[in-house]
Amino acid sequence: MGDRFESLDCDTDILMIDKDTFTVERLKELLEKQMSKKFAEMKEEERNKQTFYHKSLFDHLSSPNISIIDNYLDFYLTDIVLIFPPEGREASLLKLGSSGWKTGKMRVKARVSGREIQPELEFCYDEPLEPESPLDDIRQGEDYQKLVNPAS
Repeated sequence: MGDRFESLDCDTDILMIDKDTFTVERLKELLEKQMSKKFAEMKEEERNKQTFYHKSLFDHLSSPNISIIDNYLDFYLTDIVLIFPPEGREASLLKLGSSGWKTGKMRVKARVSGREIQPELEFCYDEPLEPESPLDDIRQGEDYQKLVNPAS
């Protein structure tokens, strides 16, 4: 398997994770809903625990920027990208118009900007996809093999 994760852009492709199947569009909707809910719960929990001197990692990441070198160099945290699980999770993919399920690993790449969460799905095939060529059938033919290998 390669390490090349590709974005799943076709919302009607189907992912099978364990025994459950989802369209790409539906899984992104469910992820967005659950992540928004989880972030809101975390924020509320931290707000209830917070004292004047205590700030959570979540609060720090929610602040607008990070300054280093005596506030000389600023990095603005307008967008944060979360990738989970980084190594991917076993799954199968059925692409629109393909001949069957392809195995590999899927992962989530979520862009967090303020309160907005935009999940994307990525897939890494176990076997690299070989581009199909209209010439493949000709190359497999007996006449072509005789031309390429005249000694046979």
